[in-house]
Amino acid sequence: MNRGNTITLPMQFVLTCFGLFLFSGAGSLLAYDSELVIMLGKYIQTLREIVQDFFHPTSIIIEIGEPFDTKSYPIYPLFFQLFGYSFSLLLLAFLLATFISTILSYLFMFLPRNVYRFCFRLLDLLDSLPDVLIIVFIQLFIIWFFKKTDILLFDIYTLGEEKIYLLPIICLAVMPIAFLTKHFLFQLREEQEKPYVEYSFSKGFSKAYTIWVHLFRNVWIHFYYHIKPIFLLMLSNLLIIEILFNIHGFMNILLDVSSNTPSAFFLGMLMIYIPFFVVFSMGAVFLKKWLPDEEVRS
Repeated sequence: MNRGNTITLPMQFVLTCFGLFLFSGAGSLLAYDSELVIMLGKYIQTLREIVQDFFHPTSIIIEIGEPFDTKSYPIYPLFFQLFGYSFSLLLLAFLLATFISTILSYLFMFLPRNVYRFCFRLLDLLDSLPDVLIIVFIQLFIIWFFKKTDILLFDIYTLGEEKIYLLPIICLAVMPIAFLTKHFLFQLREEQEKPYVEYSFSKGFSKAYTIWVHLFRNVWIHFYYHIKPIFLLMLSNLLIIEILFNIHGFMNILLDVSSNTPSAFFLGMLMIYIPFFVVFSMGAVFLKKWLPDEEVRS
């Protein structure tokens, strides 16, 4: 890591955490009676309370439930349990989406040109569909199939403390598949024009071997650049998944506490931001070693 990154990364981390801190109290900044009023004094008081709670996190109590049927819980260990559940869904869905996209893009490379174009248009269509529409369609299909066959393929709704995994992971993975497959195909087409491909063929290696071993090796290096937008896409979709499947997950609880417990909301956002900042920063360091002549964005 060069000197510029050594200075920039800590500064980026501190400024982002400070921005999250200011954003956490934003709910108390504005009030509406007969007109919109800026409550600067209340906002500053909320920020003070967040600072106090930050140094005594075990004393934070969060309220969950309907307005007239709320239950109080200490933030620990509830936040950590929900974080583990929700982000296991996110991680498994990301791995599933990456695996399926890799296989699809590999197979696409062997399709005739006309069939390739048709399949690529299908990917464009899938990529343009709203996320909620895809999830609801999958749920409706499962309900329709159950009515026709009395076979419930997947649980589509949670009750109480029940946890479901398979269908939320599938729904969460479906949405980035089109984006990832298109990215892989674009990179493969670029790599296919490079001289080392002809050299591989001249050495007697098959097209299947050349694509899988040589082309994908270079594609995976550049895959780092697309992890951040995919993560942000899947993070927003995780909230949609939890709402539609009635999952009492981390994102759902974070939405609840955003209005009534700013300190819990701030800690929850830090729990999301810090691990992924570390992962992306380490990725930039390792990728810089592999691509010494290329600028690596952290």
